[in-house]
Amino acid sequence: MVGIQQTALSLLDELARRIGCTYLSDLRFLDAPGRQALARTLADIPAGAAGLREWNDALAYLSGEPPEPTAADARARLLERLTRSTADLPGQSRHSDRTV
Repeated sequence: MVGIQQTALSLLDELARRIGCTYLSDLRFLDAPGRQALARTLADIPAGAAGLREWNDALAYLSGEPPEPTAADARARLLERLTRSTADLPGQSRHSDRTV
């Protein structure tokens, strides 16, 4: 696997690329299967593949959660949030079945 730091892409851009999103903002509007695919992709990326700031940026952008003190903590929190219901994630509506 090519590490995030070896590419010119940010962690968020790399995640979007790996799951086939045309736009970075598409990550915020994934349906449940899309979020599961994102979680599986994220699980393949070790915490050391990106810096703390990138992990916390991804955490805030995709879940609205506050920053964590370590990259491993931010990664773990993001994985946990991606496996929750869509209703409590940014960009997700309680009554929407919007898919990418």
